[in-house]
Amino acid sequence: MARAAALVVVALVSGCGGGDGGAFTVSAAPSEVLQVDSAVQPAAAEAAVSRTKQRAAGPRVEPARVALPAFVRPKAAQSRHDGARWVGDARAIEATTTADGLQRLLQWTPLANGGMKAAVSFASEDAQGLRLGVRVRQIPDEAVVRVYRQDRPDAVYETTGQAILQAIGRNIAAGDASDNARTWWTPHSGASEATLEIELPAGVPAAALDVAVPALAHLFENLSLPPEGAPAAKAVGDAIACNLDASCFDEYAAQRDAVARMLFVDNGKAYVCTGTLLNDRDATRTPYFLSANHCIASQTVASTLQTDWFFRSQACNSGTLSPRSTARTGGATLLYASADTDTALLRLNEAPPPGAVFAAWDASPQAESAAVVGIHHPRGDLQKISTGSIMGTLACTNDTDGSMLCDSSTDASAGYYDVGFDRGTVEDGSSGSAIFHGGRVIGTLYGFASSAQCSVDDVRVYGRFDLAYQKALKQWLSPPVSVPVAWRHPARGFGASHGPAGHSGDGPAPFWRERLAAR
Repeated sequence: MARAAALVVVALVSGCGGGDGGAFTVSAAPSEVLQVDSAVQPAAAEAAVSRTKQRAAGPRVEPARVALPAFVRPKAAQSRHDGARWVGDARAIEATTTADGLQRLLQWTPLANGGMKAAVSFASEDAQGLRLGVRVRQIPDEAVVRVYRQDRPDAVYETTGQAILQAIGRNIAAGDASDNARTWWTPHSGASEATLEIELPAGVPAAALDVAVPALAHLFENLSLPPEGAPAAKAVGDAIACNLDASCFDEYAAQRDAVARMLFVDNGKAYVCTGTLLNDRDATRTPYFLSANHCIASQTVASTLQTDWFFRSQACNSGTLSPRSTARTGGATLLYASADTDTALLRLNEAPPPGAVFAAWDASPQAESAAVVGIHHPRGDLQKISTGSIMGTLACTNDTDGSMLCDSSTDASAGYYDVGFDRGTVEDGSSGSAIFHGGRVIGTLYGFASSAQCSVDDVRVYGRFDLAYQKALKQWLSPPVSVPVAWRHPARGFGASHGPAGHSGDGPAPFWRERLAAR
């Protein structure tokens, strides 16, 4: 039954459809595909994507050291008032703000192959993790860039100058001419220190580098993946008590394995959201990834994306992280971002891990009272689950103070579902997570009225997948021409081979505005 009170004030702002009257339907061509089943990532995917490896034999270099003093976390609310969980702030690094400053610190060590390498260790006191913002104007394709910690020098993330330039090229091709577009963000270090090492091939002088590290993201919440069998750090989440451990619900195992925690950087600040891997009609295993526009709305931010898979407890309510937990750090290509239903569709630049599920979806409009399940990472915590039903549909407009006003509507263009949960809830960091009906994705979390998060009467607003599909998503998920079986590559990397994507952006990410429900 629709809620008696029509007006709600929701915690996000976005342009969305309105209107009243008309049937709650969406037209579809007779031959159009509106439902797709799930698929599982095969074991063969693992070998193609790992960029973290044991260090090869060779001389280790003594790094130059840059240490930042204790960080004072701002008491004011974060600058982005949206459902993306704020987990890290930008810190300027005076010593390496310019390429000349970094060059002065690099002490080049000659190698037996005629090349040379140098390293700089960055530390930010009390950080739970670091991501270095490496601004690149020039780097040889053949350069090797490594990131590691001084306390774990054998666990090395390794990439190439060519791969970094390709990521920057995607940002620039999407229309970003700022320094942010030219900044490559290193993977999350999981500690207060991170070392950047650069190796140049024989015959390439240090002058071929035009690289600086003007800032780092200082993570003040512990989001690291603990060693196998270790308890997950309490600071990972502190999600409120009415959240339910997803590991207690094996009937939703396939849906759980499609959901990943997202860590990304926007203008030097680090945020957490939730996203879901989607299957396509032809089961190509192309890693289409669904989240919210208010989480990622630009290619530059998409390039910073790290996804954490199987980030849940090992057993029901154990509080111990699953040994399956693993990260992908290659970023993503933004395909589509729209404020109409607060939808973002990305294509991950690395294949997801074996066992990840490409989720089933249903692009049909959903009936009132339909049972739904939400799977998400509130506050970046271990995976949680919520169950409830669709209470109706909402048409929404922007208020003058930056919040979002929603009215109950049966119009076909009403862009959002009003969802009530009888078990569980959602919080910051849950944003972008999917709701499932009958095991299929039907919407993505936009916001909630924050008056009573653990109450069944609280309003949670989900963008309608069916409207986003009709507007744009079907060109990727169900294209006019099927992909031949011989062209399907389930284990490949996806970033460079597909080139820049032309995404449809609807302006900057909307802003979170916590308001009590007025209904």
